[in-house]
Amino acid sequence: MCSPPFASTPKVPAPFVSSTHMPSGFNSETLSLRRLLSAAVQLTIPDYQRPYSWTIKEAEQLLDDLNLALDEAQTSDATDAGYFLGAVLLMEHPAGKGNGTGTPVLHDIVDGQQRLVTLTILLAVLRDLIADKGGSIESLVQPLIWSGEQSHPVPRISLRGQECEFLRSHVQELGASAIMPSEDALTPGEARIIAVREHLAEELFERDTAELEKFAGYLVDSCHFAVITTSTVDRAHRIFAVLNERGRPLARNDILKAQILGAIDPARRGPHTQAWEQIERDLGGDFEGLFSHIRAIEDRGRSKVIRGIADLVSSSGGAEAFFDRFLVPYAKIFTVLKSQAAGDVTGQSAEWHTIRRCLAYLGWLGSADWMPAAMLYWRQCKGDPAALAAFLARLDRLAYALRLLGIGADKRRARFHSVVSAIRQDAQLDAADNPLELTRDELRNINYNLRNLHARSQLTCKLVLLRLNDEMAGAEQNLEPGDLTVEHVLPQKPGRNSQWREWFPAADQRETCTQSLGNLILVSKIENDKARNLDFARKCEVYFARGIETVPPITRDVHGQTDWRAEAIQSREARLLQLINRLWRLE
Repeated sequence: MCSPPFASTPKVPAPFVSSTHMPSGFNSETLSLRRLLSAAVQLTIPDYQRPYSWTIKEAEQLLDDLNLALDEAQTSDATDAGYFLGAVLLMEHPAGKGNGTGTPVLHDIVDGQQRLVTLTILLAVLRDLIADKGGSIESLVQPLIWSGEQSHPVPRISLRGQECEFLRSHVQELGASAIMPSEDALTPGEARIIAVREHLAEELFERDTAELEKFAGYLVDSCHFAVITTSTVDRAHRIFAVLNERGRPLARNDILKAQILGAIDPARRGPHTQAWEQIERDLGGDFEGLFSHIRAIEDRGRSKVIRGIADLVSSSGGAEAFFDRFLVPYAKIFTVLKSQAAGDVTGQSAEWHTIRRCLAYLGWLGSADWMPAAMLYWRQCKGDPAALAAFLARLDRLAYALRLLGIGADKRRARFHSVVSAIRQDAQLDAADNPLELTRDELRNINYNLRNLHARSQLTCKLVLLRLNDEMAGAEQNLEPGDLTVEHVLPQKPGRNSQWREWFPAADQRETCTQSLGNLILVSKIENDKARNLDFARKCEVYFARGIETVPPITRDVHGQTDWRAEAIQSREARLLQLINRLWRLE
């Protein structure tokens, strides 16, 4: 059990008291995150709800939006310092009316589970990172993670089934966000909690204590929900249907469409409207991504999308000039980049094979912070395949190197922004110190991090193994990252009387070998569950039950071994590190 969740007994506000009382049987109120999560309530996930389902992509978007909102709030011309987190629908639990002695009132989360759980993870990560750096925000954060009296605290948010205890022991308790579970035994919901937790920690790690404290303060006091509370299941479900099934939210590109097309003379608007609608068909739901990339290319990254694009429209000479100089050219490039990443290059040149392969690998990363540099370079070299292939190979190396360094999203964006600036000055891309290249310190840190990569970042580790798998095969294997998990051949928690303890009697050597790159393979989730802590011979039976030809080369590498001692792991690690150096030149 970790330390007690409360450093001191917090002052607990009363349960929700609506500022808007309606005769229709529900109350609504706008609440900051602090007010929502420090009221005398406990939030539970009803049985009919799905498990935690957010991925790194959704968590990264939330963090990016919060960072952008905080940046704007700190500018002198900011007119609205707050950030709207959307609507949350709660239902009073029939068994949770409270007893007036500090027992929190129970509410079911009908809508908003994913955001609230992710924000709880974010609060816990901030709390533990700041503590590791010598600061403390316990008095701010703990009442938002725990409710009830200090002597009998209960989690502010409780998940369903076994995931309730998992969230408590790996997120909510003090220091819990640094505890790594055994990947072998995770449910899908638990795996997503860990993936999101590790991603948020990685993104925030490089910030100093003052920056983290400022971010935490903004999060709890300037970010607001529209909280709707009702008392019956039927009414809750009707409201849920209205919130989620009726109407379509007004997206940013809808607003920009109205502003830009509306500013064009009606006599000349027709062709522009047709071109806009064609772009919408080509890009589908990623139109907003196009605007974000244009904003970054043109150095409008510190402002919100709508404001940044509006400024660019004005500075480029009006809506028609913006349309012709920026929107249409970059839309064509963005469409080709997206199509090439998933396209078929059969019969095309070696350069196009390299382009498609690099774009596919970059797409694995989940974030598109590299995309503005790719789009700008594509435009400047006019789509020349040889130049593009060489540039994208360098960009791929940089993008994966930044992940191996474990730096956060802010510093990654700053590095890619430097690449964009260098592209504008062609000669700088050939300079020894250009931002596409890695420094000696960066190379040294990457090689150090590779020794225990899985413990640092499970996602990055899986992607590196997938890249090594393709290198060993000599061609892309087109494996889907989500279909595979990382398996420790030497288990992370071997049984006391197992063969593993005989082969690795010393705890320090066992830990080093367990985390070694040479001990890691890729298997399906089902195979991972079956293998668990089995002895080596029985694990191999699981790995190769479907036949050796169906097994990824990175896993086939283990086939034929009669045992799995330190020498085998160290030898395999050396071979894999040589492959990595051949792939990314990390000597």
